[in-house]
Amino acid sequence: MATFSIESNGRLEKTAIYYNGEQLSGLKELFLNLDEDGTYDAIIQYEGTDKKIHTKDIFFDYFDNVKVTPPVFTAEEAKSLRLFTIESDGIIDNTELFLDEEPLDGVVNLFIHIKPTENKSGLKSLFNKNSIPDLVEFRAEITYRNIDNSLETEEIF
Repeated sequence: MATFSIESNGRLEKTAIYYNGEQLSGLKELFLNLDEDGTYDAIIQYEGTDKKIHTKDIFFDYFDNVKVTPPVFTAEEAKSLRLFTIESDGIIDNTELFLDEEPLDGVVNLFIHIKPTENKSGLKSLFNKNSIPDLVEFRAEITYRNIDNSLETEEIF
């Protein structure tokens, strides 16, 4: 089971991406779309150590030529950030979500799109989705089902 985390305050310049505990660098685009109906899109695009752009399924593919970096946030800086974590084997029923290490319950949809640079050949070309823009974006939302069966959407960071 892989662990994928995003540590952020909602601003691109204060965002770090972790895969199994290692901080990744070279991120071109990240797209996560999970919902209770079985949708499971978990795609990352990064520039590798070989200077090529790699597009991978986060939970099924091996990250070859991935660039890692030592953690950029000090313990003091990290206190002002939120840590969102997904533990999964790529199957929706085997997926757990955490926010600041607390398990999240009642989640019906998760949508995260991080695109730190303008990239015309981004992930939009892989999906038939109008919700994936070509421009720089940081969008992270989670939708919960309340006790009364109503839905509530919140920003993660």
